[in-house]
Amino acid sequence: MRLSFPGARTALLVAALSSAVPRALVAQRAGDASAADCPYARCALGISPAWNGLLVVRGPERVRAANLNFFLPRGIDAAFAGDSARGYASRAVATRRTAAVLTDAGALLLAVAGARAAGAGRLDRAGRATAIAGAAAFALSVPLQFAADGLLARAVWWHNARFAR
Repeated sequence: MRLSFPGARTALLVAALSSAVPRALVAQRAGDASAADCPYARCALGISPAWNGLLVVRGPERVRAANLNFFLPRGIDAAFAGDSARGYASRAVATRRTAAVLTDAGALLLAVAGARAAGAGRLDRAGRATAIAGAAAFALSVPLQFAADGLLARAVWWHNARFAR
């Protein structure tokens, strides 16, 4: 579409901005209202350890809102819907997925090296290389697991910060 009258682009830009600003203000108010409608005691999140990851729990009853799994990490964004903490939650899942791949690969390589050693009665050169690769992958996964835990803690902190107003 070609606009030919003078100032058409400026008018179009002003119209676009004027329609976007009220939407942003309504979204901001909606976020504030939801925090106001939900008391801290009932809606604040916490973290609880579980055998398969870290649970995100809500309220004093510690109702499960999400699980940052160790083995098969899935999205936990639903627990942070409409929240600025969602970015940290997404990064926690992505980091946990990388760590899980390294952990699983390390465990698999160590199992293969162990099976080779058991079958041959000794650990040969290829078995040692496999065991070293497995141990390295497993060792690299540990700091990533902790980084994912830290990102989840940051997401929970930002989620709960909105109740401090």
